[in-house]
Amino acid sequence: MNALAGGQRISAAFKQTFSDAKPQIDRIPSYLITGQYNTQLIDASIREWLLDPKIFAKAQIASYERYRPDIILMMWDLLTDAEAIGNELKFPEDSLCISTKTALADKGKLSSLQIPDPTKEGRLPGYLEAVVETKKAITDGIVSAVIAGPWTIAIALRGATELIRDALKDPDYVHELMQFCTRQSISFAEAIIPLGVGLGYSEAPASNSLISPKMYRSFVFPYHKQIVDHFKAQKVGLGLHICGYAEPILEDMVNTGVTNISIDAPTDIAKAVAATRGKAVLIGNLDTNLFYSGSREEMKAAVKHCIDNAPADSGYILSSGCEVPAIAPLEKVDWFYEFVDELGRYDGRDGDD
Repeated sequence: MNALAGGQRISAAFKQTFSDAKPQIDRIPSYLITGQYNTQLIDASIREWLLDPKIFAKAQIASYERYRPDIILMMWDLLTDAEAIGNELKFPEDSLCISTKTALADKGKLSSLQIPDPTKEGRLPGYLEAVVETKKAITDGIVSAVIAGPWTIAIALRGATELIRDALKDPDYVHELMQFCTRQSISFAEAIIPLGVGLGYSEAPASNSLISPKMYRSFVFPYHKQIVDHFKAQKVGLGLHICGYAEPILEDMVNTGVTNISIDAPTDIAKAVAATRGKAVLIGNLDTNLFYSGSREEMKAAVKHCIDNAPADSGYILSSGCEVPAIAPLEKVDWFYEFVDELGRYDGRDGDD
C-alpha cells in the first residue's frame, strides 16, 4: 500500500472507533507531544519560544518537517490562560515559565477576576497567531491545539496545595472557581475552533497521582462534561489528556463524552483499551523517560508493547504519554519514528487487524 497522509491515518482511527468501517491504512497513526523540545531544531531558547509566536510556529513547523508526525500538537505552555487572567510569570532562558504571583493568592479576589479577550490579552493572541501560521504551512498533516482545562487553570490561579485544601474545607468556593475556569476554557476554545484545527484539553493535575478519584468526580468531571456538552451542541469533538496515573477515572473520562483520550505511561494500556473501546479513540501511553534515559532496545520494546496492546476493534494512536523532555537527544526521537515505521506497518492488511 502506498504511504498515506497523516490526516488519512487519523481519520481511520476515528472511523474504526465510531463506525463499522474498516479502513485500510499503511501503518499505525502516530505522533509525539513535542513542545519545548522543538526549540532544539531551530536553535532557539525556550524563553524566546514562549515569548515570540513566530518562533513558536517556526519550531512546530520544523518538527513536522523533520519527523512528519500524523498530528502536530501546538503544545506551548499551560499558564497562558492564568497569565491573561492575572498571574505574574517569570520566563527563564532554558526552562518553562513559572508563576511568581498567583491571581488568587487571596482567595477573596475571585469575584474581581474577568474572562480575558483571547484576541487581545496576554499571550492568548500569540497562541492563535502561531496556530494560524502553522496550519498555513502544514497542508498534509493535522494541526491540533492543546490548551489548559479548567482544573489546570484553577490550580494555576490558586496553587495546588491551596486548591486541594479548599476542596476539603470550602467546596462551594472550588465549584465557583471551576465555573469561572470552565468559562475561560470555553472562551479560548471558541477562538481556536474557527481556525480549522483539532482541539484537546490538557489536565495534568487532574490525575490520581495528585488528587483522589472522588475529588476528580466531584470537582473536575462535571466541568469536563459541561465543556464537552457545550461543543457537542456545535458538532465539535474534543480530546482530553491527563498525565500520570488515571486508571481509577478511565470510565469517568470516557463518560465526559470526549472523542479521544490521551493517557500517560503509569496507566495500564490494557485497562485503557477496555474502557475506551468503541467509545473514544485511545492515544498515548509511551513512557517519556525513554526519550531522556532510555536505550534503543528499551524504546523498541516500549513501542512494541503499545502496538501489541492496541485495540484490535477500535482506533488507537501511538504517542508519548506526556511531553517529550526539552533536553531529549534528537536521536531518541528519531528512534521512535524509526520503530513506528518498522513495527507499526499493516502491510496492506485492514487497519484494525
